Order: sequence, then C-alpha cells, then structure tokens
Amino acid sequence: MQPLKRFTQCGSLTMLFGVFIILFGVSSTALTTFGKTNNQPPPTQGPIIKGRECNTNDDCSTTERTSCVKDPSDFKMRCLCGDDTPPSSGVCLDVLKGLRHRCHSNHECEDGMVCQFENTNRTIGVSKFMSSKTKLCLCDNDNGYVEDILHDICSGANQQYAVSLLISICTLLAPFLFSAHMSMRKHF
Repeated sequence: MQPLKRFTQCGSLTMLFGVFIILFGVSSTALTTFGKTNNQPPPTQGPIIKGRECNTNDDCSTTERTSCVKDPSDFKMRCLCGDDTPPSSGVCLDVLKGLRHRCHSNHECEDGMVCQFENTNRTIGVSKFMSSKTKLCLCDNDNGYVEDILHDICSGANQQYAVSLLISICTLLAPFLFSAHMSMRKHF
C-alpha cells in the first residue's frame, strides 16, 4: 500500500503544479500587456452622414425607400430610410417603417401603426404640409395608439404591453393559486 500512497501524493502534487503553471502562464501574459502604452493612433471618425433636406415626400422620390421625415438628431426634415437613418450610398435596407414614412400596406409599418392616407384637417406636427395623396405609416387610433408629437412616436403601446404582461402573469399563477386554494380547503 505504501507505493500506491506515494504515487497518489506525487500525482496530486504534479496536478497541482500543472494548475499553477497554467494559471501563472495565463496571468503572466496578462501582466506583460499591463502598463504598456498604446502606440496606435486613435481611429479617425468619418464625416457624419445626414440625409438630404426636404419639404415634401416628393423631394425624396429619387432615393428609393426614403420619406421626408423629421431627423431625430437635429429635427430638420430630411429624406431618411424607414428606421430614421440616412441612406447608405443611396440605398435603404428593407426595414419596418416608422411614424410618417411612406408606405403601401400595413405590413411595411411598425407595430401600432397602419398605412393610411393622412387626415388633412389636422395641423399638428409636420402633417400640415404633407400631401394627402400619399399613404403614410400613422398611429393606429382604432386600437388605442396616439401620436406623441414631442417624441415622434405612437404612444399607447406601453399600456397594451402592461395589460399583456398582467394577463401572462395571471395565466402563469392561476394553477398555483388554484392548487393552494384546494389544499387549504381540504385542511379546513
């Protein structure tokens, strides 16, 4: 038994020594980079790309998938893609369109919006000069979504999210509450 005992002790020491080598090897490479100065120059930023300024959606007809909407960075009217970004090399990605973007069907608009002609009687926001001949992604008023002019979004989604969340929680808890009620009923 004595040789076996020595062998296991040596094996443990060898394994422990191997772990120390691995840990020291990893930490020593990390320590060699600590304190070194960065000799690389900082990356240069390219020019900030903005969409072309516009007054109506007709001004944006030369660039596909753009609409004349308010730029979130400087609040100027510009030809922007559906996600309110400027076109990259004159091309927009095929994304869901945000508030007041040109559209052909409801499937092109974000959740809580419908593709419809603008009610020309309204005079809030930018709607007073937009053409009523063009369908736009607008807030779905029939389902409780209302245009928030300050943030340029459709509000009401938070209320529906809260209701959906409450229903989901109640659905998950119902079996537990029912079984607790039944077990308490057996005891009394």
